[in-house]
Amino acid sequence: MVSHITQCTKTLCLDESSEVEEESFFEKKFWYFIIPSLALLGLSISLELITDYVLLSQALAVASILLSGSEILKEAIEDVLSKRITANILMIVAGIASFFILHGQEGAMAILLYAIAEYLEELTTEKSKNAIKELLELAPDDALLKIDDSYEKVPTESVKIGEIIGIKPGMKAPLDGIIVKGKSYFDESAITGESLPIFKKENDEIFAASINSDSFVDIKVIRESSNTVVAKIAESIKLAQQNKSDSERFIEKFAKYYTPIILISALLVMIIPTVVFNLDFNMWFYRGLILLVVSCPCALTLSTPLANIAALTKLAKEGILVKGNKFIEIAKNIELIAFDKTGTLTEGNLKVFNIVNYSSNNQEIIKIAASLENLSEHPIGKAIVYQAKQMQLPLYTVENFKITKGKGIKGVIEGEVYYVGSKNYLEELKIDLPDDIFEETELSGTIPILLGNNKTIMGLITIRDVLRVSAPLLVDGLKKRGYQSVLISGDNQLVCNTIGECLDIDSYHGELLPDQKLEEIERLKKKFKGVAMVGDGINDAPALALSDLGIAIGASATDLTLETADVIIMSDDLKKIITFFDITKRTNNIIRQNIWTSIIVKVTFAILTVLGFMTLWLAVGIADMGVSLLVLINGITIFRYKIKFKELSLENLESNAKLIICQSCETKNIIPQHHGRDMIEKEGKLICWRKLLNNEDLEPCQEELPLFCPKCNNELHVI
Repeated sequence: MVSHITQCTKTLCLDESSEVEEESFFEKKFWYFIIPSLALLGLSISLELITDYVLLSQALAVASILLSGSEILKEAIEDVLSKRITANILMIVAGIASFFILHGQEGAMAILLYAIAEYLEELTTEKSKNAIKELLELAPDDALLKIDDSYEKVPTESVKIGEIIGIKPGMKAPLDGIIVKGKSYFDESAITGESLPIFKKENDEIFAASINSDSFVDIKVIRESSNTVVAKIAESIKLAQQNKSDSERFIEKFAKYYTPIILISALLVMIIPTVVFNLDFNMWFYRGLILLVVSCPCALTLSTPLANIAALTKLAKEGILVKGNKFIEIAKNIELIAFDKTGTLTEGNLKVFNIVNYSSNNQEIIKIAASLENLSEHPIGKAIVYQAKQMQLPLYTVENFKITKGKGIKGVIEGEVYYVGSKNYLEELKIDLPDDIFEETELSGTIPILLGNNKTIMGLITIRDVLRVSAPLLVDGLKKRGYQSVLISGDNQLVCNTIGECLDIDSYHGELLPDQKLEEIERLKKKFKGVAMVGDGINDAPALALSDLGIAIGASATDLTLETADVIIMSDDLKKIITFFDITKRTNNIIRQNIWTSIIVKVTFAILTVLGFMTLWLAVGIADMGVSLLVLINGITIFRYKIKFKELSLENLESNAKLIICQSCETKNIIPQHHGRDMIEKEGKLICWRKLLNNEDLEPCQEELPLFCPKCNNELHVI
């Protein structure tokens, strides 16, 4: 049973010693000691009240103390040998000394209440310890290792990177890996906090502790058991407890000096009134004993760490990894949140937004451009090739292919030279461009890719990233909570303008180089009390490090961001950022309540003690362990936090449709976007995805487009 003043938080630590610490015989048989102790104390008090057997009643009180205080006495002796002044010592001193002034029953009552309160404290803190242990035990100990065409159960730690393991339906993945055979739905709630199962197919990554819902799959192991994502989460929580907040450090330092001061003060209360003013020794000796108990700072030292550990564990269960208690404290100072765009507010999934033709048709523009880009590895090129596949267009054979780095590509198709690239690239080739060619592009905030030949410009393909569904919910939620937002990105300013306006971000800055991002963060830090930076953790690492609070998004970035970011959102759900700020705000409020409650109760009871309005058993039951239990219970209420947002189902928001086609004139076109994502066909119309969001936290969009062909006015079909 842990009760040290300067180590009241020992039960909250998860070092090796505390993990293997065994219960003592007293703790295992606690009530076998306490019930007889209570009976003996009751008999002692009865004898004192109705008989003259004072010595017998005092002897029964001593017996009561020996039963209820055996563990306290044992720990007090250990503390004395370790040269520590602890609550154990103070309680034993107060209990024994009470007999010398014939207040033995009160001393016995104080020891009994102290033992019960300590036991209840253990039960309370056990909830936090168990919650973290659950994380450590998420992944199974055994794996089905594939050997030739059969599977053999082996210990998880013996499986090496590159080996194949099987995962049955209903089984937890024992290790991180890539699916090499099969497909199934996986429940990743233990890692990412997402309650809805996610469909995984070949080449998709599986996390250890994910639960296979449907079909048998084979995965190729990519991390050993000690290095899985869930192992890193558990390890980071253990390390985070050592990364203490300023409040924790101050309170620990305060307790170190406070306890000896209280001991001296209690001695002065016993001696000065008696020696200097010739007052009753027994009365002031008794008050000094009470002051020892009242002033024990255990509640104060427990006020911060338990709340922080509860918050760390709760956040981890929600798929939010925080690298230290101090970042929970820092969160309360954040006033502005800066966002990267690509891979953060958007999915990092480029796609064709529009096609403009000048000397051909849309299909031919995509077909030629895709034929050239098929030989390129550029993300924009891949988006164009993907669009050609969706339109089921066969590609041409390309000869004499050449890349001009940073500008564009060229190649020969059926004897004619074609060029695909930026505006500057085609201008350098002396190809005339129409004056109004970029007007629509500027308005839509897209990336323009030009296609031309040796004679003229043939067409324009615009590319745009896809907005995350949770992005508008995030920005709107932050705004309602009083946070300001800013977009800082290396992308085109017009693209940033479009995203910023779509999300109602307060300000947006594009075309920033990495060092310019740092300058912007530095400028914002001078203007605001606290600045958080949200990025994908790769290109944004310097900005994440410079900000007051670095938040990385996406499970795929965890390997890189564990070194840089302070907070890691294990999924791509941006709403988790709001969950983080909500939980940290609640945690900091609880810590503040705990600290002030401890101080006010201690000061009040100390004054009442000196004035003579306090008894020893009341001092223990209320001022010492009573307020400690109140602090502990208040701390674990963090586990009761309920997510503010309903779980979003993307099934209605993501369509498998690839094209709009007119079956009459065979015109094919891409599906238009609105609010950063593809519009969705519903009842013969295209509507904005936000209309289907069905979320009370975000105003729906009423944008609609009729499905009629602009060429022949016949009905269009979405396929």
